[in-house]
Amino acid sequence: MATQTLRVHLVDDDYLVRLGMERLFEGLEHIELESVSSTGDAAISEAVKLAPDLVLMETMVRDVDGVQAVHRITSQMPQVKVAMLSSSASYDLMCDAYRAGAVSYLSKYSVSSDLGAALRLIHRGESIFSMPPDLQRFPLPAEPADSFEIQLIRRLPARDRAILSALTAGRTNAQIAGSLHVSEATVKAQITKVMAKLNVSGRVQLAVLAVRAGVADL
Repeated sequence: MATQTLRVHLVDDDYLVRLGMERLFEGLEHIELESVSSTGDAAISEAVKLAPDLVLMETMVRDVDGVQAVHRITSQMPQVKVAMLSSSASYDLMCDAYRAGAVSYLSKYSVSSDLGAALRLIHRGESIFSMPPDLQRFPLPAEPADSFEIQLIRRLPARDRAILSALTAGRTNAQIAGSLHVSEATVKAQITKVMAKLNVSGRVQLAVLAVRAGVADL
């Protein structure tokens, strides 16, 4: 029986890192680096279009950051496994990546010699987390208390949260602009930007999330 080839999509905005990773893949049997992206937006589009077996996602990429891109990919393509690839072993970032849907978190400095084995294990359903040296193990929370969208709202800049608070009160863009002393166009642009981050399509859905995130009474 022929061995199935594992199809991988790599996301990294550092040209030298991408070049080094591409050379690593050249020596791996039954693992194909099918495509490469340098931004979060491109990664989401490629994952939806190509449905790779595995996405290797750098944590810090342009347009849409790595954690948000993981959430968008796993929401739209749940059959695609995503592993984060990072130059730092950050506990907080690991938790954010896990909650967003990442199945593993790999250190760039530890994958060179065993990349093939790690990718095969991840594809078979294993979770691999490159832990900070001061942690004995990575405590994966079984059920995060809040959804990814709510966590993201709570991390928004103060002005964006103030806009969402006014929106939950039913105020128009013009009324919000007057209370915050900004232009109506600025309010509209900020609301559109936040909706894109959260992948929601309407003000009502956005207001519901804002209330659940606790920003209604700022």
